[in-house]
Amino acid sequence: MKITTRIIAVSAFALNFAVAAPIDDIGALSVQGTQVVGANGQPAQLRGMSYYWSHSHTAFPFYNANVVNWLAEDWHVNLVRAAMAFETNAWDQKLDKNGYISDPSGTIQQAEAVIDAAIAKGIYVIIDLHTHWANDSANGRWNKAAEFFEYMATKYGKYPNVIYEVYNEPGTETWTGPVDWNPIKPYLEFIIPKIRAIDPDNLIIAGTPAYSGNLSAVASDPLTGTNAVNVAYAFHFYASTDDHLNRLLPIAKSALNTIPIFISECGLTNADGNGSLNYNSINQFWQWIDEAKLSWAAWSLSNTAETSAALQTSASTSGNWSESDLTPSGTWLRNKLREQNPEWSPITGGGSGGGDNPSEIISRNAASTSSFHFANNTISVSLNGQSKVELLDLQGRMVRTLWNGIANGSVSMSVDAKPGLYLVRIQGKNLHETHKVAVK
Repeated sequence: MKITTRIIAVSAFALNFAVAAPIDDIGALSVQGTQVVGANGQPAQLRGMSYYWSHSHTAFPFYNANVVNWLAEDWHVNLVRAAMAFETNAWDQKLDKNGYISDPSGTIQQAEAVIDAAIAKGIYVIIDLHTHWANDSANGRWNKAAEFFEYMATKYGKYPNVIYEVYNEPGTETWTGPVDWNPIKPYLEFIIPKIRAIDPDNLIIAGTPAYSGNLSAVASDPLTGTNAVNVAYAFHFYASTDDHLNRLLPIAKSALNTIPIFISECGLTNADGNGSLNYNSINQFWQWIDEAKLSWAAWSLSNTAETSAALQTSASTSGNWSESDLTPSGTWLRNKLREQNPEWSPITGGGSGGGDNPSEIISRNAASTSSFHFANNTISVSLNGQSKVELLDLQGRMVRTLWNGIANGSVSMSVDAKPGLYLVRIQGKNLHETHKVAVK
């Protein structure tokens, strides 16, 4: 076998940062019990922004790499959510687009711009089938949903950054009551195996009753067997709505004793996206989120004429926003994200950042002095003190430990693995590096 690697250059601004990019720091996501965890088995708390409906003229101009990069660098998000409209143009406005059913190629291209940018930046991305009506087999929506996710799983299933949200908010025309789980569960049992046939382990978020707000029936009758593996359940809330705070939050707290929860959409406003910000209620929700170590994506990255929108109409569609470009909701969310998410230094290898080859992301501490080198099936690296060198697959799962001990100087390790791409993770005194290698 021959081992090759791409030469990595460290940009000047990265030298001030000491934290690995989120995908390197957290790694592949999985579900253990009722907790979403990272590759090291510790709770993984993702925090970020959800785009608004992709077919709205108040949102689709922001579906680009420049905005994703700005959110990662300035807002410190480690998660973005691409809210891809499923149905056709619902609002009949001149500047609005069609959804996936009427315009599959256009919708996919729009999604790919965000997904590729997130992967290239080393953050996580939710591919969200944004609909209230997907649970309708008679009109062929189930098969169209399968088509969408089979495409996404085929193209992106190898990237641990990717999360599938298979049914945004079961609501109108799909349920008869706020706890009606019966029409939703069969759809999930249909769509999850479609994804798993291609991507066996990336995290899936399952929609739940009452616009993903009421988890009571789900907690008493969750998915089972292979359909439950690495699956979390959506909980959506709007903090300033009294019913969400006083009724739905206690239900969610109780459900968390039984099922894993992922807050794939939440807002600071009333449930209709408007109303004032009730900071007392907002703080109660976020206290629970942090105590439970839950992940969240806030609604919405758009300049929609709603209180929940994060951006003013003055905001550029390329990022680089000033404080005056943000609404009160956007200001609060940016401050919260910068407070809770660390700044990190991504190191970008070659690649276009788009198409079938998003840029490879390898991150490291700028204090590294490892002199990493490959030759003749051997890794050579300079180590100081107690150190560990591990071989991982691209989803962050352990293949084997190559070194675990004390060293003072150059250490050589032979690599015996099947041909393919791997990660070599090095941890030691003042040292945290991840290198991508191609084993041939």
